[in-house]
Amino acid sequence: MITALTALLVLLSLALVVTVPVALATPGEWEDSKSTITTGFQAWVSLVVLIAAADGIATSASSM
Repeated sequence: MITALTALLVLLSLALVVTVPVALATPGEWEDSKSTITTGFQAWVSLVVLIAAADGIATSASSM
């Protein structure tokens, strides 16, 4: 599960690295895609927290 979440995080990070500079550099594009990019950032932060929680649970379960 952690591997799949990490793969999803990497793909989302790659998408944001490509789309955010393009949206900021293209005139008028930021206003059109602001909500989509904000949703992407929220998903990215949620994935980071979810991966940290899953790793913490897996680590504590394996040390017992």
